[in-house]
Amino acid sequence: MKKIKKFLLAIAMTMIFSVSAFAASGLEFLLNVPFGINWGIPNNVANENSMTGYLGFDVGVDAQIGYMISVKDGFGVSVLAELGYSFDIYQLNRTALYGIDMTTWYHSFKVGVLPKFNIGFGGRHGLAVGIGGGVKIPISGWLGISQSIENTSGSSSFNEIRDIIKADLKRQDISNMFSPSVIGYVKVTFDYYLFFTDNIGMNFGLYLGGDFAPKQKDTELGLNAFDFGLQLGFRFGPKA
Repeated sequence: MKKIKKFLLAIAMTMIFSVSAFAASGLEFLLNVPFGINWGIPNNVANENSMTGYLGFDVGVDAQIGYMISVKDGFGVSVLAELGYSFDIYQLNRTALYGIDMTTWYHSFKVGVLPKFNIGFGGRHGLAVGIGGGVKIPISGWLGISQSIENTSGSSSFNEIRDIIKADLKRQDISNMFSPSVIGYVKVTFDYYLFFTDNIGMNFGLYLGGDFAPKQKDTELGLNAFDFGLQLGFRFGPKA
């Protein structure tokens, strides 16, 4: 019986020291609102000289949930799953094809992973650097293709914009028209945390990343994008 008591006491002491050593470890949850701009990059290499990307826009809501492991005082590593909603607008101009412009936008469900390295500055301040990626699954969208042509009337001439395609896209339409029918993404995030308590803080950050858009099946034309912007949110979890 005494041996059993000593064994249980040893286990209890080990657990106490483990918890003390990793006092800052624990569940982590972040809710962010990213918003920014993107620059289109044609992914049809054969025709890249005749195509020019335009500025686009993106906004969304991200929920990141996982666990932060305290490596030492003031430094921890987070392993986070990312789920969210993303609205992205991509734009492209094909100057060699009679001034044709193409605009696409998507409402997408986003899923990915985002490991982070957390640095604590003591007190209420902290910094985190994340590197990750995943896929955006378009649920619906819109495709618009217009053509700018020269219209001559008498002694004057002007450019006339004519719509070639204006179409709402459902998930099945996107699957039929594009391959693959998802948008891959990678990103790097830089977040500054301002803590109100030991476990609740605000997040002020910026992100850089890339989207790898699907190609149209018939033309193999698609539009990648370089993204950059800001993100604001709340963080629930231990400080590093």
